[in-house]
Amino acid sequence: MRKTILAIFVILILAGAGFAQENMGARPIGMGGAFTGLADDVNAIFVNPAGIGYLKGEMASVSTKISEGKEYTVIGGVEDTSFGTFGIGYIGASHSLDDTADTTYLDEGETPVKALNQTLVLSYARELNEFMVVPRFMGRLSIGTNLKFSSCRVSNAKGLSRPEGSSVNADVAAVFKPNENLSWGLNLKNLVGEDAQASDEQSASGVKAAMGISGNLLNKSLVLSAEEGCLGLEWRPVSGLALRLGRDGEYNTAGFGININGFGVDYGYMEKEEPIHYVAVSVAIERPEPSVKQASLDLQ
Repeated sequence: MRKTILAIFVILILAGAGFAQENMGARPIGMGGAFTGLADDVNAIFVNPAGIGYLKGEMASVSTKISEGKEYTVIGGVEDTSFGTFGIGYIGASHSLDDTADTTYLDEGETPVKALNQTLVLSYARELNEFMVVPRFMGRLSIGTNLKFSSCRVSNAKGLSRPEGSSVNADVAAVFKPNENLSWGLNLKNLVGEDAQASDEQSASGVKAAMGISGNLLNKSLVLSAEEGCLGLEWRPVSGLALRLGRDGEYNTAGFGININGFGVDYGYMEKEEPIHYVAVSVAIERPEPSVKQASLDLQ
């Protein structure tokens, strides 16, 4: 089994060049952005919404990026209900404008100095095994979706701002777990338009497919996760402490996490020309996972 998992990781890494994925929380950044196949915490809202279908209880997280000339905030929350798991997220990114040539949306004589992109994300996911009769050997499957409302505003030197544009978009995703130690994820992004949060490197138009795989080793103390051009590792040497390393395209990443009784602090670092630092604070109130007769059928 271990050789199979490692072989799949190598295939995914060699499948193509990856892009630096900065629009996510501190934990995914520390793991090189390879989170589509893992998607096992509140950060799944922004990376692979199907992952929240496996979360039980309430979870919330606030992340911020520390970078010169840029401000970046990610806020997310998840609530598990008998009808499925609901999530809500907010992404706010602002940066100074170096190119002030385009002033068509401002009054004559005004100069844009800052752009603000905002996205509201509404997520829903459901683990199909909760209500379907599925033999245990067939694994578990969760299906999820995102509805994203994005807007962009540009402000002038006086602090006044004008809207530049807005959009509505959607994602459809899945996370399949054939067993307790292996997870595969797929997210079809931007099915109806453009992603206002995408970087220039990623290209803001067209449907994008993200696919990844994650595996547990060493009695679940070591997690390996990979997707196109990205590789991440998380090691938990003791309870409540996680150490992370990753590679996102051509950039190295690292980070750590501390969690005490559901309260967590995470840090992520990306080694770019201008280093990026992420800090996140999270809280989780987990409920025991209910036993599901349909999901526990074992047909031999």
